[in-house]
Amino acid sequence: MRVFSFPANRWRLGLLLVAGLLAHAGRAQSPAPTRDLAYYLAQARQNSPLSADVHNQGQAAQLETERLRAFYTKATGTLVANYTAVPVLAHDNGRTVLRYSADNSARYVGYDVALSNGALYQGYAQLTQPLFARPRFEAYAQQAQGLALSLQSLARLSLHDLDKLVGDQYILCRQDLDQLDYVRELLGILDKQRLLVRKLVEASLLKQSDYLLLQIETESQQVLLNTYRTAYHRDLLDLNVLCGLGDTSEVALAPPDLPLRPAGPLPGLSGFTERYRLDSLNLAATQRVFELRYRPVVNAFATGGLNAVTLTDIPRRFGVSAGLSFSLYLFDGHQRQLSRDRTRVLLATTRAYQQNFATVNPVRQQRLRYELRQVEERQRLARQQLANYRQVLDSYKREAIAGQLSIVAYVQVLKNYALAARDLVLLENSRLLLINAYNYWTW
Repeated sequence: MRVFSFPANRWRLGLLLVAGLLAHAGRAQSPAPTRDLAYYLAQARQNSPLSADVHNQGQAAQLETERLRAFYTKATGTLVANYTAVPVLAHDNGRTVLRYSADNSARYVGYDVALSNGALYQGYAQLTQPLFARPRFEAYAQQAQGLALSLQSLARLSLHDLDKLVGDQYILCRQDLDQLDYVRELLGILDKQRLLVRKLVEASLLKQSDYLLLQIETESQQVLLNTYRTAYHRDLLDLNVLCGLGDTSEVALAPPDLPLRPAGPLPGLSGFTERYRLDSLNLAATQRVFELRYRPVVNAFATGGLNAVTLTDIPRRFGVSAGLSFSLYLFDGHQRQLSRDRTRVLLATTRAYQQNFATVNPVRQQRLRYELRQVEERQRLARQQLANYRQVLDSYKREAIAGQLSIVAYVQVLKNYALAARDLVLLENSRLLLINAYNYWTW
C-alpha cells in the first residue's frame, strides 16, 4: 500500500485558500444595508445649508443688535485733521508775488481773507455721545430682529419643502422596488411552469410552441426587471443628491412609515401663515424706524487739539471745546403721511394673503383626505382581484398540465395578473404620495 504525503506548508496553503473562498462567498452573499425614510430625512436636514442658515440667522441678529446698541447709545471717538491753503497774488511795492495766504497785503487777487481766514490748520480728537437715543436703538434693533426672524422662517419653510421632496423621492424608489418584487414573483411562476411544460414537451404531451410561448413571456418580464432595476438605481442616486449624500452604493429601502399628521386646533394657523405674521411685524417695525426721523437728535461732543489759521500761531492755538448739537425735521413734503399710507396698504395685502391661505388650506386638506379614502378603497378591491387571479392561475396551471387548457390562455391570465399587480403597486405609491402631501399642508 502506498501512502501519499503532503508537505505541511501545502496543507497551510490549502487551508488559506479555502478560508479565503469562504470569506469571499460570505461577502458576496451578505445582504445590502437597509435604510428607512427617517434616515434620509435626518441626513437631508443635517447636510442642507438651510439648517445652518436657521441657526446663523439668529446669531447674526444678536450680533447686529449689539452693533446697533453701540452705534446709538455708546460714545464714538474720531480724529480730525485738516489743512487748507488759500494762495493769492499780492501787489506790494509795485511787485506781484504769489503768496500762500493774503497775510497783511492790502492789494491782492484771490479769496477774501475775511472769508477764508487766509489758511486753516486743524488737528484734534473728537468725542461724540448720543443723548436720549435709546428709543432709536430699540426701534432699529426690533427691525433687525424681525428681518432675522423672517429669514429664519423662510429657511424653515425651505426645510419643510425639502422634507416633502425627500419623501416623494423615497416613495418613488419604493415603487421601483415593489415593481421589482412583483416581476420577480412572475418570473418565479414562469420558471416553475416552464420546467413542467418542458418535461411535458419531452414526453410529447404538449407542443414545442407552448414552451416557446412561456419562454417569450419570461424574456419580456426579464426586460421589465432590468428596466425597473435601472430606474431604482437612478432614483436612489437622485435621493442621495437631495439628501447631500456622496454614497453611490446600492441599498435596500424599508417600506415608509407615513402616518397622517393630525390637524391643529386652529386650521387658519400653521407654519405657512407664520411668514405673513412676521411680514406684518416687519412692516410695522420699518414704519417705526421711519417715524424716528421726526424726533429730535441731540448729541454731546468735546474736542481737543489744534485749530489755527496762521502758520506762525500754531504753537499757541492748542485748546479744547465742548457743546451740544440739535436737529429736528420741520417739513419734508408730507413724507410722513405718505409712508404711513404705504405701510397700511402693504399690511392690507399681507392680511389678504393670510386670509386666503386660512380659507383654502382646509379645503385642500379635505380634498387630499377624500382622495386618500378613494385610493384605499381601490386598493382593497385590487387586493381582492389579485387574490382571485392567484386562484385562477393555480387552477389554470393544473388544467394546462393536464392538457385541458391551452398555454395561450394561461399566459393571457398571467399577463392580466401582472397588470393587476402593477396597478396595486401604483395605488400604494399614490396613497403614500397623498399622505406626504397632506402632512406637508398640515404644518
